[in-house]
Amino acid sequence: MCARYTLTAEEKEILKENKYTLTDDYRPDTNIAISDYGFVVTSDEPDHLQRMRFGIIPADSETAQVDFATFNIRSEEVLDKPTFEPLIRFRQTCIIMADGFYEPETVSEEDKRPWRFVTERKTFFFAGLWTQWTDPLTGEVINSYAIMTCKSNNIVEEKHKKGRMPVILPKAYQKMWLNKKLSVEELLSICVPYPDHLMSCYRVSKKVFKRGNKDKDLINPVVDEPRQETIFGADLPPAKKIEKQPKTWNNEGKKKIKKPNPPKSDQGDLFS
Repeated sequence: MCARYTLTAEEKEILKENKYTLTDDYRPDTNIAISDYGFVVTSDEPDHLQRMRFGIIPADSETAQVDFATFNIRSEEVLDKPTFEPLIRFRQTCIIMADGFYEPETVSEEDKRPWRFVTERKTFFFAGLWTQWTDPLTGEVINSYAIMTCKSNNIVEEKHKKGRMPVILPKAYQKMWLNKKLSVEELLSICVPYPDHLMSCYRVSKKVFKRGNKDKDLINPVVDEPRQETIFGADLPPAKKIEKQPKTWNNEGKKKIKKPNPPKSDQGDLFS
């Protein structure tokens, strides 16, 4: 899944790396959340990088507030979802520009730690779908988008045990995803996990969890706190093997057992 991501590159970096025309005012964002605005390229306008709202507003919705999750689309189930099936069938595809995304690691119910995932590229694109919604009361037109997801790769799964990640498109697949002539099957065939060796991640501040927080330091790495260990959960060293003691005899000819000394612990007293 992907509910928070980043686009912090400077405008000149974006224009240098990508041959798109920027149609709206650009501002870096360290914490793009649902109902915030991101920058996408659509299959209708494949040369324009435009601003859209994150989280699809269904065409038949009476308001812009949606009562179910429309920010991620499971690529394996898109054809079974009434909200999303028409979008993929009519090739309303888009690519969403990003330079990282956040996922939480659940250490315990009370301890969730965010990690930022990045690729080998300064900026990259998620696969997505988009739509246009018109407010029935005001006539306002809002373009919105959602991110396609797939089975997670190892580097994401290690931290985020949900088994999902956003579909990150290699450069060669960006134009393919926007190609209206490709079949639905061909489009979905490229919704695969991004290679592990082209990704990395690092811990970031829990301030990321605060909705609306756009501080510049959110993408800065922080030291990961120690895991809380218990006698049952601590990684204990292997038990020392007790060497078999030689048999000795007392003066009366009876067998005498020599008691071994207790092994010394490398960790000291676990209860201290």
